[in-house]
Amino acid sequence: MPQFDIDRPKRRLKKLGVMLGSFVALVSLALLLLTHEPKKAESSPPPVKAAIVPQIADAKSEAEITFRGKSFSVFQRKLVMPYGGEILSIEVKEGQPVNENDVLVKYRLDRQAMIQVVEILYPAKVQDLKQAVYEQKTTRDKIRDVKLKIDEMNLEKAKQDLADVRQLWDKKLVEQQALRNAERKYETANKNLLATRNSLKQAEESLTKTREDLKFFEDKYKRDLDLLEYQTRRSYKDSDIPNNIAFLKAPITGQALWLAPELRVNSELAAGFPTVTIAPTNPMVVRCKVHELDLVKLKMGDRGTVIFDAIPDKKYVCKVSRIPWVSRNPALEVPADYEIECLLENGDGKIKDGLTCNVRVSVAQ
Repeated sequence: MPQFDIDRPKRRLKKLGVMLGSFVALVSLALLLLTHEPKKAESSPPPVKAAIVPQIADAKSEAEITFRGKSFSVFQRKLVMPYGGEILSIEVKEGQPVNENDVLVKYRLDRQAMIQVVEILYPAKVQDLKQAVYEQKTTRDKIRDVKLKIDEMNLEKAKQDLADVRQLWDKKLVEQQALRNAERKYETANKNLLATRNSLKQAEESLTKTREDLKFFEDKYKRDLDLLEYQTRRSYKDSDIPNNIAFLKAPITGQALWLAPELRVNSELAAGFPTVTIAPTNPMVVRCKVHELDLVKLKMGDRGTVIFDAIPDKKYVCKVSRIPWVSRNPALEVPADYEIECLLENGDGKIKDGLTCNVRVSVAQ
């Protein structure tokens, strides 16, 4: 009699149930994905708040800001040749400390410059006006002291003669023609005196005007001479120095930062040529480019430290000395950045113009 395995149908039914359950689950998941609605855009947080919140958090947690910068002199004085000339001697080298009024360069004026100098030292207009004043004064004195007195005497004599003739006329001792002649002589003498007085007045007015012109041009001569002595850095009262010699002197106490490569003994340089740059080297400033997000965290007087790439073993203390209101790049398409300045002491004189550095500035949390 054959035997049947009654457990086999049970296992088949179990497998069939599992497969059916998996199929139902897959269908349900597919229906869920097809019928599920995506999240609306309004449900996400506003982008502005999402951008601002982390910035505020960073600003509150930030205590130090780092910038890249470069060192510069607080200011510079550039010396140019006021007149063209030949270089005779150079008394300074690059990097050398100098004191105010130290002679830096000695040079001989060229021909064109000497023409200008002579015109200033010996102004023809002043000489002509001095001669005119002398001549007009002489003319005035002659009219006042000689001609006027003669005309006054002639008038007085004609007046007396007229009085005598009238007495004789009253006594019938002279003819009428004699009386008329005496009257004509008196009138002529009176007219001559009036003309002389007018001439004297005109001479005095002309002399006054010429003296005013002379004073104006003498004052101009003094101003021109002062400017010439300032430009040539010498006094023309010193007869030991020829008039064609001039100097360049240090306008301030500082350091010779730069000498023009063309500045050589025996070289001839034109007027306006830049020769030497002088600048104080203590204190110095460091200029840094700062992003607008960092700029708002800074204030004047904030303290920091500076480490130069060329002097890595020393830290310099600095403070923010300038915060501009105008950005370096005002274009709307890019964020703004600003150029701040930090002041620092250079007591050891190691900091030169143009050294790059890192600046760390502490800001209030």
